Amino acid sequence: MNKNKGSKALGVDRDIYDADLYDGLNDFKHDIPYYLELARKARGPVLELCCGSGRITLPLLEAGIDVTGVDFTPSMLAAARRKAGERGLRGSFLRGDMRKLRLGKKFRLVFIPFNSIQNTYGLEDVEKVFRTVRAHLAPGGTFAFDIFNPSIEYMVRMSKLHKRAYKFTTPAGRKVEIDEICRYDSAAQVNRAVWIHRVDGGRPVEQRLDMRCFYPLEMDALLKYNGFKVLSKYGGYDKKPFTSASMKQLYVCGERRAGQAR
Repeated sequence: MNKNKGSKALGVDRDIYDADLYDGLNDFKHDIPYYLELARKARGPVLELCCGSGRITLPLLEAGIDVTGVDFTPSMLAAARRKAGERGLRGSFLRGDMRKLRLGKKFRLVFIPFNSIQNTYGLEDVEKVFRTVRAHLAPGGTFAFDIFNPSIEYMVRMSKLHKRAYKFTTPAGRKVEIDEICRYDSAAQVNRAVWIHRVDGGRPVEQRLDMRCFYPLEMDALLKYNGFKVLSKYGGYDKKPFTSASMKQLYVCGERRAGQAR
């Protein structure tokens, strides 16, 4: 958990990382072809940070990619290992904190999918993540990640709503309803979301899902001053150019070598 001076603690609460709830809510596949293409182009071992329950990792393994998945949540890793076993896949799923991880191995592609770096709040922690990436990136390797493109207008509009955001049934058969309340914390640059879970008609349980906002020029600068060069930047998984109207920022980066022109 991270803390921001003058604000309540920032973080993500336990039920957000419940693998069954996660899989029931996040059953989409539209980002998989994008990361699969990057993995194939890498022509070597791949490291996925924040692999969760294996939503992207497993299709990569099925495609013959040598991929190692890392996550810090035991329930997510247990689900990923179980699903890999059910599919007859031999994947490596390791528990680790991407701010501190050191595997002693290099990878041709390191990627952080599904906005996961937005659960890293302070500058020091973001820079630790980038150091982890550089420690594991093979010479000439690629670093890729995706984040939202922040919209102040959208966040202001959402702050005035208390809405039923999601309703679904989990793989284990639990019926879930989630209400959402949002508030933008401008000092921390964090969208503070509260998800109110009701599982099988039970009592409501409030869970935090704080998301750090990275503005486009800010992220460009963070990458530059932490040793990366931006090779490509897209506004979506269809690889269309990034614009102000894009909902996402998709970065494809290489490592900036000593003496290389900025």
